[in-house]
Amino acid sequence: MDARRPGTGHRGFGLVEILVVLVVLALGGVLLLRYAGSTQKTVEKFQQDRPLANARLMADRATLETLADLVRSYQAQKGQWPPDRAAVLALLMSAPKFQCAGNDFEYDPATGVLRLLVTDADRC
Repeated sequence: MDARRPGTGHRGFGLVEILVVLVVLALGGVLLLRYAGSTQKTVEKFQQDRPLANARLMADRATLETLADLVRSYQAQKGQWPPDRAAVLALLMSAPKFQCAGNDFEYDPATGVLRLLVTDADRC
């Protein structure tokens, strides 16, 4: 017959089991905090870089470069720069569509130089 009495069997958790659970929970908490910290740093980096705003400005610069190519082609064919901004716009099938709100270009007929009005990504 078993030496143990019927009402005194192993019940509950021992000290070793409780310590193992606490160590596992502590390790999980540390890993979770490290993950949350690295995630916060990533979010801050994205907010700092603002890739969408930079992409809009880069698209506007590409549009301006296309206009500049048209102006250079005009100069190569006619031997002179277009006389004014309206003549530059006449080289296009439709008005240029800039991505940054309120962006447009300036044209200097003496030199054929085109410049964007909005050049700061923070204003996009």
